[in-house]
Amino acid sequence: MFAGRTDVTVIGAGVIGLTCAHALESAGHRVTVVAADSPRVSDVAGGLWLPYATGEGDELLSWAIETYAWLEGIGVRIREYLHLETEEPWWLNALPRDRVRSARARELPAGYDRGWVCQVPLVEMPRHLKALEPRVIVRRTVASLADVPGLVVNCTGLAARELAADPTVVAARGQVVHVTTVPGLPCVCDEDEMIYILPREDRTVVGGSYEPGNDSTAVDPVQTERLLARGRTLAPQLAEAKLLGAQAGLRPVRRGGPRVDRVGDVIHCYGHGGAGLTLSWGCARRVVELAAE
Repeated sequence: MFAGRTDVTVIGAGVIGLTCAHALESAGHRVTVVAADSPRVSDVAGGLWLPYATGEGDELLSWAIETYAWLEGIGVRIREYLHLETEEPWWLNALPRDRVRSARARELPAGYDRGWVCQVPLVEMPRHLKALEPRVIVRRTVASLADVPGLVVNCTGLAARELAADPTVVAARGQVVHVTTVPGLPCVCDEDEMIYILPREDRTVVGGSYEPGNDSTAVDPVQTERLLARGRTLAPQLAEAKLLGAQAGLRPVRRGGPRVDRVGDVIHCYGHGGAGLTLSWGCARRVVELAAE
């Protein structure tokens, strides 16, 4: 497929950038990741496979399902979780039939009359991101893509507003709370109300919020208490958990959905909204294809 090894610079070290770098290295390219030494939205992500806040469509769904299979293949735990939503999720029928079913009445929290029990990957994000790190990461800020020689992969998320001159990219703030994991805590997500509880090995992530146009990454203590209160409506046993902390991050939402294309020596891969993890490998595989063109 390749005439030889190509030097590729990936700009951005979030889950999209690191997955693209991993895929490119696996395809035989020499990869350098360049990224600012700053907090990443991927560090805040709960780690649940879920095509959220990224648009809809067949291509997006194919990227999501491809990522599902890849995550399972590299050993990510497949977790049973309860998905609550008024309408049937647009992506539901793409899951393997043996990994989704309608929830029984006794499985639903008080006040809910519909839901689906799904089996999907739940990723320990810090461990996952560390495993994806390439051999070479350079910590610096890129002022212009034109300043980077050779083939460039633009995975800069919100920074693509300036670097790619794309005003359709906007921030959507999200805050989560980290608590200790207590016995019997369910894995559950109410997508209509944006409430989720994600028990992981190291901690439980409780969220969330979706605030388009809010560029603040400062933790709001009032919102922390509100998130815990909302979480207890789905799982009363959450009251037994101890607070470990809270984080806020900015989802890179792009009107029209993610951009994955090539213009000259620049491959763009940004604007994944709340589904960077969910689309990561499918998009990375497409980036590898574009690198070969």
